[in-house]
Amino acid sequence: MKKQIPALAAALCLTVSTLTASANAASCFPRYTGTSVSVAAALDALGVDSSYANRADIAAANGISGYRGAAAQNIQMLELLRQGALIDPAASGSPHFPAYTGSSPSIAAALAAVGAESSFSYRAQIAAANGVANYSGTAAQNTSLLQLLKEGRLVKPDSASLPAPYGSLTAANLSKVSFIPQNKNTCKATAAAMAVNLVVGGNRYSTSSMIDSGVLCRNLNGALYKGSNGSTYRTTYKTDSYAGSLSELKAAVEAAVSSGLPIVVPVHSSSTRHHWIVIVGRDSAGKYLAVDPAASGSGSMSAKARSMASMGYSFGLTDYAAPHYGYISFQRTG
Repeated sequence: MKKQIPALAAALCLTVSTLTASANAASCFPRYTGTSVSVAAALDALGVDSSYANRADIAAANGISGYRGAAAQNIQMLELLRQGALIDPAASGSPHFPAYTGSSPSIAAALAAVGAESSFSYRAQIAAANGVANYSGTAAQNTSLLQLLKEGRLVKPDSASLPAPYGSLTAANLSKVSFIPQNKNTCKATAAAMAVNLVVGGNRYSTSSMIDSGVLCRNLNGALYKGSNGSTYRTTYKTDSYAGSLSELKAAVEAAVSSGLPIVVPVHSSSTRHHWIVIVGRDSAGKYLAVDPAASGSGSMSAKARSMASMGYSFGLTDYAAPHYGYISFQRTG
């Protein structure tokens, strides 16, 4: 009887999807429409971690016990994926706290009212997960968190609940990789080091790793990196001297975010005409989330992720006669 429950849930995914797309997205992976006979390749095509460990988790969530990568087991998962009925174990619960409908002006009281821990240390974790940096319990910070809680958009502070759509590599590595503060005029090299570390899944590279003979990221174009998911990624390096266009940059950012990969982008603001940051995904409102190497302090990249809009940045370097829209991105090659 126990094994029938996931099968029933999978069937419900199909049934519910015909009634509401949001319910389907909450429990099942998107439908795979490709032609590959490999479940790993199919998962990769959807931007899902296809490692053996993750496939074992997926198998267990779908009632496939004792997963060992057997052909029959993989075929069973692939068939469910083709039907849009493969349960996503990471999406079994909401990434947000329940909406607070009370009238208390206290974030601690509001959290307690929805059944959440309200200690200072836990609120600091919640703040970091929601882009509120350097939480100290100020009125402004608490008001910001309370407003998100009232709207049902306050993200839970665990890596499995980071704002969608963090993709496979980003979701797996954002909390493992350390934030690196830039030195003067090393924003691009520092951003590149953090981006590469997100791909490989560890603190392997530093700002100096990206500097060769005084030239930032000189040999990065075409470089191959082994991702933490076992895939290989090739770097595309189009930067300062590459003018590009805003539409090309936006397309590159969308491609990266949709694939769950970081991308280093040029930005400007009211205070700087030339800066580089790392985009790592979107927040719960659909805005780009980024890590700014010019931020202060330390910690994981997940703790430093904030919406690009809240930082006051817009795409492009404006210290040229015409804006420049280069970028540093990663593409899966195998």
